[in-house]
Amino acid sequence: MSRQFRRPLFLPETKPVTRLMTRSAALLAFALMSGCAAPPMQFYTLGAPAIAQNSGTLPASAPVLNVSHVTLPDYLDSQDILIRQGDQLDRSPNGRWGSRLSQGVTDLLAAHLGQDWPGYVVTTQPLAETPAVRLAVNISRLDLDSSGQGALTADWALIPSDEHQPVQRSRGSFTAQGTVTTDSGKVALTRTLVEQLAARIASTSPRP
Repeated sequence: MSRQFRRPLFLPETKPVTRLMTRSAALLAFALMSGCAAPPMQFYTLGAPAIAQNSGTLPASAPVLNVSHVTLPDYLDSQDILIRQGDQLDRSPNGRWGSRLSQGVTDLLAAHLGQDWPGYVVTTQPLAETPAVRLAVNISRLDLDSSGQGALTADWALIPSDEHQPVQRSRGSFTAQGTVTTDSGKVALTRTLVEQLAARIASTSPRP
């Protein structure tokens, strides 16, 4: 007569030693994952707030120069810090701009022009009064490649509020060499290119 086996109604209880080993393994895995975690995200600016402005008091009649928001190609105008590899753009995994790149460039240009044109109230903010001159800048290229070569191409216009005055239009290309092995190096190289642009713009005197 054959025997019939019945499945036990209850599974055997896990022994305390087994539970302890399972918990220890989970803690060890968590510790290993924590040790391999990615470095924290770092945020960068182009340094505009650190540029000292002229402390002298300007007369109430001082002309206002408004720096319009700089335009950049859409693929550049973000918080990503990018390196070009031919047709490919590589994004930094741990570095970001503190604001959109166009805002950082606008602020840096305004800060330098505020130093170079001390007779003007240079601002990026809209004012109640009509500015005597408006600066419009379009950057068509701002690239850093993997070899550390940086290039910037831009055109700009100084537009007087007086329609009888001519608009001053200019264009320029700038290059610089630097390190791109770190995010701080990429930021410094970008700053150098924008400062070259600021110096070229400042070399012409606006006509209010």
